[in-house]
Amino acid sequence: MFGRRVPPNVVFLLSLLLAVVCAFIAYRAFNVNKISAAIIAGVFAVWFGVDAFRSYSWTKRKP
Repeated sequence: MFGRRVPPNVVFLLSLLLAVVCAFIAYRAFNVNKISAAIIAGVFAVWFGVDAFRSYSWTKRKP
């Protein structure tokens, strides 16, 4: 965006952290019967988990 790319290992760590946080929020929301909030947080957890998996594969690829 500004001429520099974020390193894939930073993207992996941040995506993994966000996936864990969103999964925790989804779990807590499900326990207090806020199903819509649990679904939304669960979708974000999956989204960030897939992003972490993709960025992990970028770190394995050698240029």
